[in-house]
Amino acid sequence: MKNGFTLTEILIVLVIAGILLALILPNSVKAISKAKASEASANVQSCKAALLVCYTDNNKSWTNCTDTTMLKTGGYTDSVIPDVSISLDAATGNYGCN
Repeated sequence: MKNGFTLTEILIVLVIAGILLALILPNSVKAISKAKASEASANVQSCKAALLVCYTDNNKSWTNCTDTTMLKTGGYTDSVIPDVSISLDAATGNYGCN
């Protein structure tokens, strides 16, 4: 009796593994992309909510609400919101997070 696998058996296993990988990989990439977009959207919404609370608590003044670090030290958010920039226009009262 011979021990081991034949070349044909090994090739069949590799082909099956390749087919499974081809089916799974595109869905995984889409799921990761969708999760990142969802996280970014949540970060922007958190930033906007923190800005509005900061503005209201400071007698409708943007002075202490100019960046995410100030929002954290002021207690308006639990942590510095990653990859979000704040845009404020004190003259018009427009605010936003990008």
